[in-house]
Amino acid sequence: MYMDVNKIFGLFSNENTGSQETEVAISDYKDHPLFWVGMFKKLIHNHKVFNHKVMDFFSNIEELDAYDVETAGEFVVYNRAWHYISKIDLQDRICQEALIHFSDEFLETYLRFTIHYFEELEEYEKCAHLQKIHKFSVKFLN
Repeated sequence: MYMDVNKIFGLFSNENTGSQETEVAISDYKDHPLFWVGMFKKLIHNHKVFNHKVMDFFSNIEELDAYDVETAGEFVVYNRAWHYISKIDLQDRICQEALIHFSDEFLETYLRFTIHYFEELEEYEKCAHLQKIHKFSVKFLN
């Protein structure tokens, strides 16, 4: 499952707009562990901003409970982040390389946040998978 980096950089040129080659390159990238780990980090990183914007948007509607809106926002963000990180197989070398590439204090923190979130929901299978990824990625922190 190797990604052709030249195809990815080719996405930014004007000559490939709308071509089948562009669609294949995007599809290849979305099916790659680098994308999965990157999306996990981005979703968790931005979830507080997302929740704040949702709360602002719905603040004028009296029938809505702020707690329910915030809870729903967290549910969406953490489950979408899970969708990506759940694809990581620690037995796969390319998945390992993606984790090594993204390993930093932020990934370590976001994994802990996500573990805590799913612990609260008693989804321990998810916690176990996340804990294995956390343990692996912490080894590569500087």
